[in-house]
Amino acid sequence: MISITLNLSPEVEAKCRKSIARGDMIALQQLLAEAFAPTVEALLQPSPNPIEQEDEFEAIANQLADELTDSLGPDVPTLTDYAVSRAGIYEEHP
Repeated sequence: MISITLNLSPEVEAKCRKSIARGDMIALQQLLAEAFAPTVEALLQPSPNPIEQEDEFEAIANQLADELTDSLGPDVPTLTDYAVSRAGIYEEHP
């Protein structure tokens, strides 16, 4: 199921309300079709290549990791494998 929210300008909304009040289904359908056209065009655009998205994600993740490393400095102690293991995390909690 796809849910789409259609944001109408105040002018188009007023025209829709007038068409509803008049019971003019054809005018209302035309107004909504015109307002919906850009959304349909966007939906029909080819989706980005998943590999490109993965590459972009990796680049951003690497950049964030580099920035974190730079901000922490060289003397930050690292956690041991045991400290991040299940046994290490729950060591004091039976």
